[in-house]
Amino acid sequence: MIQDTTETTQSVNLNEAEVDSQFFYPNTKALFRLFFVLLFYMIVCAIFEATLGVRDIHSPLLRSLLSLLTYIVSLLATIIYAIRKCKKLEGPGFSISFNKTKIWVFPVVIICSLALVVFLERISAIIPMPKAVEKIFEMMFKKDFISIAHVVIAAPILEEILCRGIILRGLLKNYSPIKAILISAIFFGLVHLNPWQALPAFLGGIFLGWIYYKTRSVIPGIVIHATINLCATLFLFLPKKQQSFLSLLGMPYYILLCIVSLLIFSAGCILIYKRFADSSDDRILQSLSSEGH
Repeated sequence: MIQDTTETTQSVNLNEAEVDSQFFYPNTKALFRLFFVLLFYMIVCAIFEATLGVRDIHSPLLRSLLSLLTYIVSLLATIIYAIRKCKKLEGPGFSISFNKTKIWVFPVVIICSLALVVFLERISAIIPMPKAVEKIFEMMFKKDFISIAHVVIAAPILEEILCRGIILRGLLKNYSPIKAILISAIFFGLVHLNPWQALPAFLGGIFLGWIYYKTRSVIPGIVIHATINLCATLFLFLPKKQQSFLSLLGMPYYILLCIVSLLIFSAGCILIYKRFADSSDDRILQSLSSEGH
């Protein structure tokens, strides 16, 4: 009798171990690997650019085009790698959530994004950027339509597909919503590969993750990402001494802007929370889990 009980217990423990070993892609361990996969593709593309002698190309437009193409290749290669991992674990039923979103959501998230930019811009200035690094950024970004398309179109689409459509989707199936959103935001900050963008990207990634969690679609996130990047790009067209809200408005008006922005952002988040309140945490997670079966 004791032997039978022992065998049953061992069998249950074995089954639990088998269940624990199975996960939806990615978990934290797989995400760590994915970061280095992305880094590898970025390095390969950088070497390819150096081999072509991009810096020796006199046409700024052509240089911007090559930079855009290598960026797209590195992100697409990482996305394809991640999708293959998802399909290996979940089967051919895997899909990225481009679910239709109610029209009213888009003006709300755009307004929230504009309000959020006020705080992200100030946070990015917490760590002063060395002049040498500033010159590198100026060399990387040219004020032409290809560079703008790179930042405002290509980056929001590809990064949201990877960071929210694949990574956060899997994390929500493996962890609690708060933990999943925070982990995905950390990854989003790290892939920017510099501290001057990492912290604002992390905080913006929390908002992007929450919106994905509530809407179950990458489309609102793409719109938010594009809005934030567009605002940051427009600042680059201003004189250096005016590339911040504080320098543009002065302290009294800047404080007022911060207060108004906080109220607008809070109101927008409350509206989204209430409108999607019928989709409780359990129902959202069940819906996400059902996508893999």
